Amino acid sequence: MNILKRAFPNISIGTVDKFQGQEAPVVIYSVTTSTPEEAPRGLDFLYSGNRLNVAVSRAQCLFIMVCSPAIFAVDCKSPKQMKLANAYARFKEMADIF
Repeated sequence: MNILKRAFPNISIGTVDKFQGQEAPVVIYSVTTSTPEEAPRGLDFLYSGNRLNVAVSRAQCLFIMVCSPAIFAVDCKSPKQMKLANAYARFKEMADIF
C-alpha cells in the first residue's frame, strides 16, 4: 500500500475499513488473493457482504473491482459459503467485465 501512496500522493488509498463513511467519484477495489483457497483470512473475510457493500457504496460514479477470475469460481461446501459467494456472483452477473 505504501508504494501506491508514494506513486499517487493525491489519491486516497487504504483498506475498506478506512473508507467507512467516505465517498469518492471512483472506487477501485482490489481483491488481493488469487483464489478463494489462498485467502489468508478464509472465505468469511474474502466474501464478506458487508465489506463489498462498503466498497461499492463509497463510489459516486464508478466502482471497479480488480481480481482474478478464480475469485468467481469458488467451490462452496455449505449453504453458508453459497450465501457468502452469492454477492460476488451477482456482482459479476450485473457488471461490465473488461
